[in-house]
Amino acid sequence: MNRQDQVFVIAAVFVNVVAIYDSYVLAPTEVHMGEVYRIFYIHVPSAWVCYLSLGISVASSILYLARRGVKYDRVAEIAAVLGLIYGAVALLTGSMWSNAAWGAYWSWDPRQTATLILWIAYLGYVSLRLSISNVERRGVVGAVYNILAFATVPLSYFSIQLWVSLHPIIVTTTELSITGGMVEALILSTLAATLVYLYLLRLFYRVRVYEDRVNVLSLKEG
Repeated sequence: MNRQDQVFVIAAVFVNVVAIYDSYVLAPTEVHMGEVYRIFYIHVPSAWVCYLSLGISVASSILYLARRGVKYDRVAEIAAVLGLIYGAVALLTGSMWSNAAWGAYWSWDPRQTATLILWIAYLGYVSLRLSISNVERRGVVGAVYNILAFATVPLSYFSIQLWVSLHPIIVTTTELSITGGMVEALILSTLAATLVYLYLLRLFYRVRVYEDRVNVLSLKEG
């Protein structure tokens, strides 16, 4: 680990510790849901990172189609997998919130349903890539699929505006639906989740480069 990585990790750990303390100790208790609402500080950052990661993935796929650089295909795949992981966390914590707020883990609310569709679409992306052995064909077909699948991201995000939904709207055109210490805790927890994500993206990219080099050497020796 070089010095730049060390500084980044230290900063990420510090922000995460502060975010956890702020979210679970300093932030006020929600009037109606009580302490259960603190799932919010995991759910929202996870959803944000899911959208961010899939955005990075589709941008990388577009760059791959334009330039055919293998590095773009690597980033597209890794970011999609991380998006799936964070999306799964968002779905899980969202169902926990749903049970606490509405009395059911799953109610087929527009946001829940649209996010599930998103998750299944990108599970299909990963499965498709695994089914294609030719590297170049996998990159091209995967990139085209990724671009089409990305339509599920705005569908998920705007679902609560497009259809009648029980899901709370945190940010409106004029104000925030949360106030005081909750806003600070949400910003910190989102920043913390983003820093962890960026570290994982960088780490998994390096691992993938190393794996590719090992595979090339194995083929040459074979």
